[in-house]
This record gives sequence, structure tokens and C-alpha cells, in this order.
Amino acid sequence: MLADLEALKAADVAPLSPDEAMDANRIGQRIRWAGAVYGISPSEQGTCLTILYARSGDNAEPRWAPDPTYQAFVACTAGGYAPLLVHENTNVTIVGTISGKRHIGMGGGGSEGPLVEIGQLYRWSDCIAGDVDPVCRQGFLTPEPVADAPAAG
Repeated sequence: MLADLEALKAADVAPLSPDEAMDANRIGQRIRWAGAVYGISPSEQGTCLTILYARSGDNAEPRWAPDPTYQAFVACTAGGYAPLLVHENTNVTIVGTISGKRHIGMGGGGSEGPLVEIGQLYRWSDCIAGDVDPVCRQGFLTPEPVADAPAAG
């Protein structure tokens, strides 16, 4: 876990917020953004996570503060993550590449936000230190292949 955390902190990324990433000149830049999963949806290649952005703490963890950012982004990957580990309200840090924009609908409204191709997803655990339950896993997660939907018949 310590090696994962050091790798996360050492990631070579641009110091941008999602709002700053909306400039078309930012496509292709590598970012590290923290936040909480708001929603999960299938994509043509795998899975997309809508993430509520939070400023990062010293270890690149989401730092929830009284002054919200009101920013969100969509992060997509080929495959998907185990539902016991990545679900709504899971705290994550994404290292990835800005690949475009997407409409993000939340709470009856919505706006454009950045689209990110996930390079790495770091899951933060809210379990008590030392708990070995599999749902308490903290660290980088590898996406698993998404099974094709069964054919209608």
C-alpha cells in the first residue's frame, strides 16, 4: 500500500482543476484528481464514473472542506471495477488523460465537464486501520473485463 501511495503522490501531472481543463488546449494533458463517485454508467468500451471533484490533500486524497468546488468530471476505462469496491460515494483519486468534454447531468440539472481516460484509479478506504475485510481494500485497482450483455432470444 505504501508503494502505491508513493506512486500516486509522485505522478507527473498538470496542476489543473476540472474547470481549468475545459479549455480545448488541455486535451491530452495528464491529471490527478480526487473526489467521490456520484454515478457509474456503461460505455462502449467499458465503464464511466461521474465523480464529484474535491481538492487534494497531502497524499492526493480527497479533502472534503466546507467550501465545495461544485465541479465534476467523467472518468472512463475499458472494463469495470468490482462493485463492492467502487460504487456511489467511494472516495477515489484518478490519474488519467483529458480526452474531451461530456454533459454531466446531476440533481435535475447539468453542465459540460471534462472527460478523462483513466490511467490509474486509487481507491481510498473508510475502514478502521488494520481491518482486513476485502471491502476495506485501499490502493490502485485494475479494471476487469466487462461481460457482454446476453443476446436476446
